[in-house]
Amino acid sequence: MNPISVAVEAARSIAPAASSSHAGIALLAAANLLVVDLECGRAIDAHALRAAMTAAFGGTDAEGAWTWKTAYDACEAAQVLFLRKFGPAMHKRAASSAAFLAMLGKVAALVPSHTRRSEESEALQQFSTPIGLGFVASMAAMITPTDLVLEPSAGTGLLAIHAEVARAGLALNELADTRSGLLDHLFPGVAVTRHDAAHIHDHLDAAVRPTVVLMNPPFSVAAHVDGRVADAALRHIKSALTRLAEGGRLVAITGANLSPNNPSWRDSFARLQEPGRVAFSAAIDGRVYARHGTNVETRLTVIDRVPAEAPTVFPDSPGIASDTATLLEWVTTLVPPRPAVTVPETVARGSPSVARRAPAPRALPKVKSPRRAAAAIVAPAAVELAYETVDWAPETGRITDALYEGYALQSIRIPGSQAHPTRLVQSAAMASVAPPKPSYRPHRVARPRSACLISRSRRRGAGP
Repeated sequence: MNPISVAVEAARSIAPAASSSHAGIALLAAANLLVVDLECGRAIDAHALRAAMTAAFGGTDAEGAWTWKTAYDACEAAQVLFLRKFGPAMHKRAASSAAFLAMLGKVAALVPSHTRRSEESEALQQFSTPIGLGFVASMAAMITPTDLVLEPSAGTGLLAIHAEVARAGLALNELADTRSGLLDHLFPGVAVTRHDAAHIHDHLDAAVRPTVVLMNPPFSVAAHVDGRVADAALRHIKSALTRLAEGGRLVAITGANLSPNNPSWRDSFARLQEPGRVAFSAAIDGRVYARHGTNVETRLTVIDRVPAEAPTVFPDSPGIASDTATLLEWVTTLVPPRPAVTVPETVARGSPSVARRAPAPRALPKVKSPRRAAAAIVAPAAVELAYETVDWAPETGRITDALYEGYALQSIRIPGSQAHPTRLVQSAAMASVAPPKPSYRPHRVARPRSACLISRSRRRGAGP
């Protein structure tokens, strides 16, 4: 690959990240405007949603500044912000989990139904978890403040927020660019990974060893694969279960037919019960998802990371829950207590990919103009990039007869930069000439070093 191709590929790899970050900031700005309606108990109608999105994105949907699918994402983010602010108080006020679920139902009723889809949402089956169903899933997980909760397909955070309210640590992953960019800003204390969740165990840092997995994987599609993939959800579950700590609990929302009592899947679940044990499984009426743009029946399955005594024996299903209230009653009475968890001592619970608790979101300034309020979020503070200049000369014997040599920063050093994930190259001619020392200090958005936005590369065999 010649130097020009290297530069083109580098630009392609940077552009989506920059684009998703900008969209994420704008979506958070819209969510901050919309959450005011939720706080006042006002329904978010099409006019209010369009106004918030136009203010945040600086243009209308007709101008192509945003789509209605992203507008629905902003509404979901507003629910996350609402729960972050009022969730703990709601828990204290509610006399029971059923009462808390009823409160969530009132909040969900204020958000518009999803009536428009996008090509990406169809291709990746982006049906976010309704906020009430997410709460029931978190109840089945029995989350504690000592848990590390992994959400492999985090979407807009409607599952993750219940774990945060329970004061657990978070590890989030989302493949879609726009949604991962939103999560970056919606959960600022968490480093969001962007892997194909069907292979999450293969991609995550070894230090990330969750004790709980909350997941709502795609039901029948796979990344970079055309057409229907019947076992897509099962692939996600297997990989996440492999990553789960011994004794941990996995709670999955899947299609209703993915059941251990379905003859088509019975053998697959029997194999799954070698490392894990199905503790509960019940189907849910499709009306639960109606406001999220589908009426497909779903299923809540609980799997503990302990081997089953009899891999071919499964718990009886109570049937099909007509609503989340019925499902919650089944969960509270039929789901067994969690087993004891064993986390290897070599696992660093303080990994930079993990946040014990997300910090409080930045407050918007009190201004009358929604556009000014949005701008306060869309224009984050920038900091000067610190670097030092160094003298450089080609090392004897390092230049080979090859057309290209490994690329390294030759005249500057950037404190805190990370090793580049792939090898970079330059022509032998360029590698033999020292570049000039720069004096300009660029500015960038302030981000934690753990975000790994700045990388370095080094010639093979050379020191850091």
